[in-house]
Amino acid sequence: MAIAVQGVQNVIGYTFADPYLVREAVSAAGSIVAAGPRRFPNGNKRLALLGDTILQLALAEDWYDGTEPRETYDRIRKSIAGNQNLHSVGLANNLGAFVNLAGGASTVSPVTMAATVEAIIGAVYLDSNNMDSVKAVMRTLGLIAT
Repeated sequence: MAIAVQGVQNVIGYTFADPYLVREAVSAAGSIVAAGPRRFPNGNKRLALLGDTILQLALAEDWYDGTEPRETYDRIRKSIAGNQNLHSVGLANNLGAFVNLAGGASTVSPVTMAATVEAIIGAVYLDSNNMDSVKAVMRTLGLIAT
């Protein structure tokens, strides 16, 4: 699993103080993973939910600074934070190579890939407690413009 941690860090351009957060982020829902003193009986589901919220917060912060109407934010949120886009971003960054799949699964489904991207964003937020770090990772992944 150390290879996955290093691989994810290389892809996103962020080094974790707590590598167990990366292990949780790449553990697909349904997989049971123990990392040090922590267990993730539901894989990355909780971290993906947090990451989805943080992703939307980052998008809302950027929208808030502008003058566009609310409808523009809704369109941006659906476009960027939607599962289809998150799946594409995960594929483009080869994140599937690091996902710990559940049961007998042999391929990363679009939903699992989207959840993994969300979970990575959540992990960066928990590790850094800093939206600037989150936005830097989002830029590196191609979720927001540089």
